[in-house]
Amino acid sequence: DPKRYANDYSRFDHIEDSDEEKETKDEEPPPEPMHPDEPNNPTEEQRKELRLKFMKLSRKMIKDTTGSLKETQESQEKPKPARLPKDHMKVVGTIDLQQLAKYSCSNERMLLSCYGDIFDVSSRPDLYGWGPKSWQAGKDITWSVVTGKEKPEQCNRFYDVFKLDPDHISRYLTLICNRLVTLQDEFGKPVGRLDKFLNERHFPAAPQEEIEECKQQ
Repeated sequence: DPKRYANDYSRFDHIEDSDEEKETKDEEPPPEPMHPDEPNNPTEEQRKELRLKFMKLSRKMIKDTTGSLKETQESQEKPKPARLPKDHMKVVGTIDLQQLAKYSCSNERMLLSCYGDIFDVSSRPDLYGWGPKSWQAGKDITWSVVTGKEKPEQCNRFYDVFKLDPDHISRYLTLICNRLVTLQDEFGKPVGRLDKFLNERHFPAAPQEEIEECKQQ
């Protein structure tokens, strides 16, 4: 039962913001307080703030980790440049799952969603077209990233990670943000947003049995 947790999201305040972020927040009004009946359901503003903090942390962690591997990666054979579709990186705006599904591995332009951010992965048909990640194109992969079970049946499953205990929130946001940083580094800025994540607060809590068996601990 997700209501057994009464999360204090201020516990994540130790993740420092950059000076630029601090200046921006000083100009913003105070965030809307959580509803007393929803202690595990932070406001959209609180979610956005936590996501920014974890994105910053993930970017630093990945930079520190991959820095020592840079020479190895540069020496590896790079894939041949793909023939890009005419609408490559064209902004699609906010779309729904049915629209996203049109950009599957069988389409020249391929898109995928992670935590609602839509990325154009058309430049890597060797991975997303006919390659090992072809099942990800045209779908939201968030839950497969969280569970570590990267399989087609884990796609397009939507749960609110904020309706969990603080430890799982921290773990899952880290996993999600690590993947977002990786996608951004390879494919650039998102070209759209999946409409379901406009109302993330209304997602149900994740099934407890899946949380307990999750390999991403």
